[in-house]
Amino acid sequence: MDSKKLNEFLIAAKKGDYSKLEEIKSYISEEDFQKALNIYNRYSGSSEEEILKELGKLKKTVPNQQEIVNKIIPFLNEQQKSKLNKVLDMLEKE
Repeated sequence: MDSKKLNEFLIAAKKGDYSKLEEIKSYISEEDFQKALNIYNRYSGSSEEEILKELGKLKKTVPNQQEIVNKIIPFLNEQQKSKLNKVLDMLEKE
């Protein structure tokens, strides 16, 4: 999937726009789609603080977190990179 299409999906997700869900299905397995949908539904009403607490818990269980971050960074624009760095800094304090 190209970064432009991924960005389009991310923007739609942030807006809570379900219209792109059917299109996303063609890129991933049904199982992964259901997992993503469950995660979205679980956290869609959560505050940033609640989500950061959950990420803090996850951070302790993911051994290769820096590798994952390094794979994500090339797909982000400068604003997104700044936000990611802010989140990572907040997680360091957890």
